[in-house]
Amino acid sequence: MTTVLILVALFTLLLMRVPVAFALGGLGLLLLLMGGFSPLMAPQSMLGTIDNFVLLAVPLFLLMSNVLLKGGVGRDLFAAVQAWVGHLPGGLAIATVISCGIFAAISGSSVAPAATIGTVAIPEMSQRGYPRPFVLGLLAAGGTLGILIPPSIPMIVYGFITEESVIKLFLAGIGPGLMLMALFIGFSMIYAWLSPQCQSSPKASWSERRSTGLRALPALGLAGLIIWGIYWGVFTPTEAAAIGFAASLIITGVILRTLTWETLKDAVTQSMVTTVTILLIVAGAKVFGKAISL
Repeated sequence: MTTVLILVALFTLLLMRVPVAFALGGLGLLLLLMGGFSPLMAPQSMLGTIDNFVLLAVPLFLLMSNVLLKGGVGRDLFAAVQAWVGHLPGGLAIATVISCGIFAAISGSSVAPAATIGTVAIPEMSQRGYPRPFVLGLLAAGGTLGILIPPSIPMIVYGFITEESVIKLFLAGIGPGLMLMALFIGFSMIYAWLSPQCQSSPKASWSERRSTGLRALPALGLAGLIIWGIYWGVFTPTEAAAIGFAASLIITGVILRTLTWETLKDAVTQSMVTTVTILLIVAGAKVFGKAISL
């Protein structure tokens, strides 16, 4: 009965639009007080939770993804993939899914791939006759690849809260992530084949493929570096995030020269806001979990 009352109270707070972090933390503190425990356990649990090496990967991966987003890497990536598969049935949809998967492997985020690739894919696919509901649904589905394909920020947070190995979670996400990509691509090809209004792009020349591929090569190399380094034990996920952030600055600021001080400032600000949100939820969940355990 106690468990049911706690769940009802939690869902009531969430339905009242109380922020998740405050709903979890506030209810956890209330449970501690009702159980006769010291309220000092709440701030101690929060500080002990946030002061952790593993969670450093969250702001660093967010910084990396936002720097790449502001630097226009998503546009280059989509153009390179489109040059190779755009002429196939459903080629633009295939390019969208593949680009989302590659960008997810770079950024570790689920929102960044959809936001980055969407700025290019939505107008391009709309001009080629793809229905808008299909375009938006495909981008939303492609964004979910960032939850599964390593290095996934949700997996890092989940592994920290549940005290599971982040590396093992990454290994477990590869197969389902690639399978989802294959299913999305297969569905897109069948959908385009059954919908005559969906037009393919003209077949790109070899020079166009080479030029777009060279411009997207640094981003592909960054994705390969992060995945290779994590799985071969060269560096931890946190160290991979730091290396990825440094590499993203070099790619966008030195190689492509698309990053300005103003866009860098925007990337840092957005990363800070998202990081604070995530860490507050993690801290509130720890207080709630400690109260439940006690």
